[in-house]
Amino acid sequence: MSRPVFVSVLLEMSASGARHPLAITWEDGSRYEITRSLYVGRRAARSAGSGECWLCRIAGRDIPLYYSPLSGRWWMDGKGDPEPAPAAEPYKRVKDRDYKPAGQ
Repeated sequence: MSRPVFVSVLLEMSASGARHPLAITWEDGSRYEITRSLYVGRRAARSAGSGECWLCRIAGRDIPLYYSPLSGRWWMDGKGDPEPAPAAEPYKRVKDRDYKPAGQ
């Protein structure tokens, strides 16, 4: 299984609007330089959904980096199971029907 890992991206943007990732910061704070990036278009990720994809050369390996224009977030495929969804909170009564204001 793989999970989405949201990363910080150092980005160069040209006057024409072309984006070129230069470095990423992983969730543990490790920073990795991108020596080469190639835009490959919209692709499905192994971890979650789909987005604009760049193949980035990091430490001699080509690794996909995804961007979602809807959320404005960057992510990569990480190892391990996805984080579980938060548990639903129990129902809380909003109004106490037996409440009487003081003095009545």
